Amino acid sequence: MKTGHYTASTTDNFMKDAKAAIILTCLLLSLLIGGFDHEAAVSQAQSTLSSFVDQTPHTSGFGSDAARIDSQITLKIPEEQADAVYNYVKGKYAPGQMIVMEQFPAVRLLGQEMSDVSVFTDEYFDTPNLDLYKTQNSARFRSRINTTHPEDRKSGRQLIQLKVTPPGRFDMRNEIKYNVKRSAVGQYRDPQLPFVQLVSKGKRSDLTELFAKAGIDAHALQHILTITQTRSRVYINWEQNNIVSFSVDKGEARILWATGRFASVDIGLVEKTYTAADESTRKTMWQIRDAMIDDLRKKFPDLTTNSDSKYGIVLGKIIEQIGYVPILRKLGFV
Repeated sequence: MKTGHYTASTTDNFMKDAKAAIILTCLLLSLLIGGFDHEAAVSQAQSTLSSFVDQTPHTSGFGSDAARIDSQITLKIPEEQADAVYNYVKGKYAPGQMIVMEQFPAVRLLGQEMSDVSVFTDEYFDTPNLDLYKTQNSARFRSRINTTHPEDRKSGRQLIQLKVTPPGRFDMRNEIKYNVKRSAVGQYRDPQLPFVQLVSKGKRSDLTELFAKAGIDAHALQHILTITQTRSRVYINWEQNNIVSFSVDKGEARILWATGRFASVDIGLVEKTYTAADESTRKTMWQIRDAMIDDLRKKFPDLTTNSDSKYGIVLGKIIEQIGYVPILRKLGFV
């Protein structure tokens, strides 16, 4: 009798555990299927954010009607070569050094007197289904500290930034900036604070309307991950105007046990100078940038072009390790 009682109890427990496992499996499958359905549908979304960004050049300002062309190219660096790449560009374009380029004999180029190393903390936000990630866009809350020149005017700055990419035109990616709400400024803030609440009240409606036009509820944006990044930068001037910068970046983020890392060099035209220039000057600036890229590729042939944003690169690597992030968010694991 004793043995029989034990067997029945064990059977009951087994059935309960099996039932719970079946329910959990069904839940996971339903979420997974929903996720795949969304991925299939995202290519048929109403529009992308880039459709509603004013492409007219602007020299300054905040909001969707003051977007700047972000003309940088990102080259992926094998992690062990990141320091070598930085040392090369720092030596070739040394502060105060004249830069001779046969293609541009009439252009007086020289290394800018200031190079710097900064640490960025970038908190990225997205919809629960990662709509920004899937369309090569991003939304972040950025904090920066210039470790080389703490007195620099940008050191300690906090900013809201959107990176908006027209479909298939990474070279025409736009950057839209918003001031941070005053009460959110500081070294510490609640990581659960909704993205919209970080934006200054004067521009909050502009942000929500921009997202709404693309069929995205800005209030649904939630924190996905935080990338900590070290940037070592070198600047090149045309006469007195800064026109090109090399930024050697190394960064990473973690979700649960997964880590996503990147090492890259961004070679970009300085937004403010480019936006204010006439068409002839812009053309020459592009040619100078391309010549510098060619020189760097010859020195480091393992560099490869990467059209993804850092958010896309890091999150993509994390997804490879832990699977479908939206499901984990819905289950409350991240």
